Amino acid sequence: MEGLHHADTLSLMSSRLEIEITSKVDESLHTWRAVGAKEPKGVIKTVLLPTGSEIGQTFRVEAEFLLDGIEIISVFPPKAKREEPQLLEIIGSGNNDGSVTTSLVAKRKRKKSGGKQRASQNSDKARRNNQERKKTRITSKTKPKRKSRTFKPPRGKRLKPKRRNRNDFLDSLPVLHRPLARELMRGSIPKLRDTLKTMDLPTGFNEPILDYAEKLVIKLKAAEWLDRAEAVDKTSDTIDLQDFRSVVAASQSSAKSSEALVLKEKLELALKKRIEREHEDWLKIIQSALEEGKLVRALNFSSRPPKAGAQLPEELALELARQAGEALNSETPTNRWAIVAEAIAFSPIRLKVHPVSLPSVIDKDLEKLLSKHAERFPAIANLAISE
Repeated sequence: MEGLHHADTLSLMSSRLEIEITSKVDESLHTWRAVGAKEPKGVIKTVLLPTGSEIGQTFRVEAEFLLDGIEIISVFPPKAKREEPQLLEIIGSGNNDGSVTTSLVAKRKRKKSGGKQRASQNSDKARRNNQERKKTRITSKTKPKRKSRTFKPPRGKRLKPKRRNRNDFLDSLPVLHRPLARELMRGSIPKLRDTLKTMDLPTGFNEPILDYAEKLVIKLKAAEWLDRAEAVDKTSDTIDLQDFRSVVAASQSSAKSSEALVLKEKLELALKKRIEREHEDWLKIIQSALEEGKLVRALNFSSRPPKAGAQLPEELALELARQAGEALNSETPTNRWAIVAEAIAFSPIRLKVHPVSLPSVIDKDLEKLLSKHAERFPAIANLAISE
């Protein structure tokens, strides 16, 4: 493995160690071990050691972690002890200037009339600023504001897995293989392949590394999936449904061990029950919103079913479409008309809605909205043409 002292090699599989010289093999080699270890871990070339090195002496070294062992590539010189304290040298101009002198000056008295006048001016300015702020607040309250056009239903708790299984897997690897596993956690096989191409390696040496790295990646993903699956299992009733689905979907390729397969079946069953429960709650929210006169809320929730492709019951869909159509009439304020129309455009009942008429006042914003959603909500386009 001599001659692999390349910059990319060090960045991938090198580290600094503190070693202790344990014995002398011959004139060219010494044995070493990590400081605090029980047994020697390898050999080091005598030429790398400082002249006069003795058995039991410790050094800081740069080492390469390769698949077939650890190779010491350089030895850092020991730090020299300072016998005297380090002093700071003060460099000046050499001139001996006189000492700094001070003199006390009597404090001037303020004129009372001037102070009162300034205080009066400041109070008048503060009064005017307060009046302007009040006018601004009143204006902002009276001016209608259009609500956000994007509806996002409340999400569950985000997935925050621990790393117990992943760390246990790393600890189970030989010490020489852990740097490669950590490198794969930060990157990928293609990135590793590109890095190996830039390194001065012997012919055919990179293939065993890549083969071993591919096996490591599979086991790392399995350990990371198990961490995520255990976190979902503990919070299956409150975890965000999107995170829940992603973990179950990833189980097809990452659940390998018998323990993982048992957990996979458990999560699939829990996800099915969770979706059924959320579907029932979804219908209840829409029904309750219609009964309370909250039409926009009902329309927004109808566009976000817990399961993709879920359909509303026919009776509920017709009632929702009826109330939505009646809300779009000439007496409805322009701002309210636009909000309802946009909510309908993203609802699954949009093709069943028949608006009564356009609002009495049509501004530029409403014109843009009609043009934007004409394809999704064709009834409003036909209404604009007829009127």
